[in-house]
Amino acid sequence: MVIVSIAFLGIWIPNTLAQSGIPDKPNGYVVDLSNKLSPEEKQNLEQKLRGYADSTSTQLEVVIVPNTGQIDPYDYAMEIGKSWGVGQKGKNNGLVLLITSETRKIRIVTGRGLESVLPDAICKRIINRILKPALKQGDYYGGINAATSEMMQRASGTFQSDGEGDSSEGIPLVFVILLILIVITIIRAIINRGGGSGPGSRGGGMFFPPIFMGGGNDGRGFGGGSGGGFDFGGFGGGDFGGGGAGGDF
Repeated sequence: MVIVSIAFLGIWIPNTLAQSGIPDKPNGYVVDLSNKLSPEEKQNLEQKLRGYADSTSTQLEVVIVPNTGQIDPYDYAMEIGKSWGVGQKGKNNGLVLLITSETRKIRIVTGRGLESVLPDAICKRIINRILKPALKQGDYYGGINAATSEMMQRASGTFQSDGEGDSSEGIPLVFVILLILIVITIIRAIINRGGGSGPGSRGGGMFFPPIFMGGGNDGRGFGGGSGGGFDFGGFGGGDFGGGGAGGDF
């Protein structure tokens, strides 16, 4: 009975998502089921996002729907990213921007490979500083155009900070790193003192944890686009791990 129940849940959950109004996989990067964009605005965004995908392989999908039914907007956006396969397999460099026009929700979800360059705090900043003000004024195109531009620049490492907001968001990380260094140094000093270590004892220098070793880039390769032009080459099978942010407007 338990096995049957688990199997039923495994079938019911995807079906629930499928029946909740999630659109079929589109042939493009802009889905506007709320008709908030003019044909020209939609075309401009489409060409912009396709050109970016061609040149970097990073795929950014914009979805505007009236509501998400009984499904939480975050889960809805995440399901879009996963079921459509936004981003490239292996690189997981997909982004989904979801806006619900009736329930007035905003969600940004990031592929696993972009979580370090577009962390939750930055996604929240984009929502609060760019999307919310524009959407409150009914300027869907202006907000989406500006937000996607910043997301694209950050994903490709070309974003130039305006000096407003970025520095304050980076302070907590600096304090955390300094705190880790201080704690490790104190612990090592206590251990060395307790062991009666003399001038020749081991571990006399400052210890720097592996966090400062260069490390990989989480698979974020942005070369190898699908070529020039604006022919939609399809999504690449990217995966999403839970990064992103949300807000209301």
